[in-house]
Amino acid sequence: MQPKAKKLIFITVLLAGCIITSLISTNDKAKTLPVSSLLQSAQGAVTSKAAQTKTVRVQVSGAVLEPGIYDLPANCRVEEAIAAAGGLTENADSERVNLVRKVRDGMQIRVPVQKAARTSRTQRKNAQATAGLGESASEKYGSAKAGSGKKNNNQMPRVRINSASASELQQLPGIGPALAQRIVETRSRGRFTSTEDLLRVPGIGKAKMAKLRDYVEVD
Repeated sequence: MQPKAKKLIFITVLLAGCIITSLISTNDKAKTLPVSSLLQSAQGAVTSKAAQTKTVRVQVSGAVLEPGIYDLPANCRVEEAIAAAGGLTENADSERVNLVRKVRDGMQIRVPVQKAARTSRTQRKNAQATAGLGESASEKYGSAKAGSGKKNNNQMPRVRINSASASELQQLPGIGPALAQRIVETRSRGRFTSTEDLLRVPGIGKAKMAKLRDYVEVD
C-alpha cells in the first residue's frame, strides 16, 4: 500500500473517532441535564409543599362570633384569623385592631367592643345592682315595720299597676329599673285584671308577689 493511501486511511479513522467521541459526549450531556433539572424541580416542590403545610396556632377572643383556638396557615393575617372565628360581632370595634398584621404562633387576637356598648353594659350592671339593693332595703324595711305592729300599706299610697309609669313602679319594694320595664312590657300585651296577674311578669314569683300585694291595685 502506498504511503499516500495509508495517510488517507489514518485521517479517515481519526475523523471517525472524533465524530464518535463528540456524539458520546453530547449523549451524556443530554442524559445529565434533565436529571439535574428534575432534582431541582423536586426540591422546589418539596420546599413549596412544606411552606404550604406549615401552620400556626392562635387564640381569637373578644367581639367575635365564635371565640376559640384555631390552626391557620403560617403567612395569614389577623383579618383571616377573625374570619376563621366567625367574623366580628355588631358591637366590635374593628378600628382598634390591626387587621393586616401577620399572625405568629401562640398569638392572642382580642377584638374589643365599642365604647358605647361597654357603657351600656356597665349601665345594665349598675341597674341590676341597684335593683338588688332596693330589694334588700325593702325586705329590711318590711321586717322593721312588721316588728312594730304597723301596716306597711299605710306608709305609701298604692300604685296602680295598669297606669303607673316605670319610675312610679320603681317605688314599689323590690322593683328596680329592669323589673319595672318588664311590668310595663307585660301589661302592653294585656292589661292586668287583678294584682295576682303580676305573676305573669318574668322575675316576679310568689314570694315577691306577697311583698307587693299591699302596695298595688288594679285601676
